[in-house]
Amino acid sequence: MSFWWVNHKQTFKVEFEHGYIWSPQKNNNGSTNQTYLNLPKTKLGDIIFSYASGKVKAVGEVIAPFSTQERPEAFGSTGHQWDKQGWLVPIQWYELFDPFIPKDHLDDIVPLLPSKHSPLQANGNGNQSVYLAGLSDQLGNKLLSLIERTNVGFMSELDEMAETKMEEVKEEEIKHSKTPDTVKQQLILARVGQGQFRKNVWEIEKRCRVTGLDDKRLLTASHIKPWKDATNSERLDGNNGFLLSPHVDKLFDKGWISFEDNGILLICKNKILPVLKTWHIDPNRLAGSFNPKQKEFLNFHRNKIFKG
Repeated sequence: MSFWWVNHKQTFKVEFEHGYIWSPQKNNNGSTNQTYLNLPKTKLGDIIFSYASGKVKAVGEVIAPFSTQERPEAFGSTGHQWDKQGWLVPIQWYELFDPFIPKDHLDDIVPLLPSKHSPLQANGNGNQSVYLAGLSDQLGNKLLSLIERTNVGFMSELDEMAETKMEEVKEEEIKHSKTPDTVKQQLILARVGQGQFRKNVWEIEKRCRVTGLDDKRLLTASHIKPWKDATNSERLDGNNGFLLSPHVDKLFDKGWISFEDNGILLICKNKILPVLKTWHIDPNRLAGSFNPKQKEFLNFHRNKIFKG
């Protein structure tokens, strides 16, 4: 994941409402602009700080690769000064309840600004010649922590919104693929733990690994390797799933818990242990044994999803 800062006072409203950022490929005189060339460097999961009128009003996540696109018609007369040919990057935006004002935090921000193509001046004003600027991990994480202070829980909501959007993109790819229609239907149902995937999990799993509940009417068929990250065969593979109580499914899906290959429950103790106590879940509970294929999927979950 990389961090970026976009200065888009003139186009903020349109780009926020339509879910993207756009820049021309060149300046009007035909010269290149490094901060325009940054758009093709973005990748899925990158974080974008949206700055306009002296405030960071939104934070977004890249949800699809860049594409070559002509200047959006939605810009209207605003965009006529820019070259028509450009790049567009789809973004899932999260609007901040309490906009972040950089000038209130210059001591934290200025020492970490990039030496070249900085989005801000030392006095906290935006650099008008800079559109999309790359930020260091240190500055990006500092901004997230500062924003979280007055926008509690925004990162969790941002992650959830972006994940949902990425799943929708994958679903559209499936719908327009050459996969047989009957398989398409099952792949789409598997996204929400239904259809053939649920039946396949039933053949392997008999109860919730954490609560012990065995009433399948009340259990959720949850992917170990998330649906959005899996291949089509993995999306339907019963070995890539557990039957979990709904509240446990939430913890597992969001990476607050996972399992060792020997069944030991892994927990983000500093953040989720109080929740387990409230739900009367024994943090020392053993989840039982796993077959070899389940262990392969669990390895992915521990390394890519688990927050511990």
